[in-house]
Amino acid sequence: MQEESAESAFFCMKRLYIYIIVLLALASCHNTYPEYDNVPRVEFLYAPVASDSADNKILFSFMLYDGDGNFGLEAKDTIAPYIDTFQQNFYATAYSIHDGNSSQLPYNFSYRIPRLRAENQHKFIKAKVCIDITLAKSAFPYDSVFFTYFVYDRDLQKSNVDTSSIITF
Repeated sequence: MQEESAESAFFCMKRLYIYIIVLLALASCHNTYPEYDNVPRVEFLYAPVASDSADNKILFSFMLYDGDGNFGLEAKDTIAPYIDTFQQNFYATAYSIHDGNSSQLPYNFSYRIPRLRAENQHKFIKAKVCIDITLAKSAFPYDSVFFTYFVYDRDLQKSNVDTSSIITF
């Protein structure tokens, strides 16, 4: 009888260990996702320049973080509220640098970044966004510039305003 009791206890312990191992395995498979604020946030990455005889071409790159994933505009987004200021969702202001001083230029840039998630998906967005900015040398005679920029999400929430590094042509 004591042998059966010891044997029974051994099998119970063995089952308990198996359950613990299975639970640990399941727990390690659980993905933890970062939590981002629902107001978008931008973070400058880089802006390499390619020049030819007529143009300076900037590949303006930044990270975009949006906690509810509601970023980007579709082709059909042409009626309120996506009119006037919100017709575009990326805005940048250019500044020149001369003798160590910066001054705002009369050039503002705006673009429509397309929708990054389907309408029914409310997952966070962490995306690298690249925008091609082409500047005609004849109309943009500056040799060093930087940009301040921001974005709007679909709820018309404005991101932080970030600043690029100095871009030299």
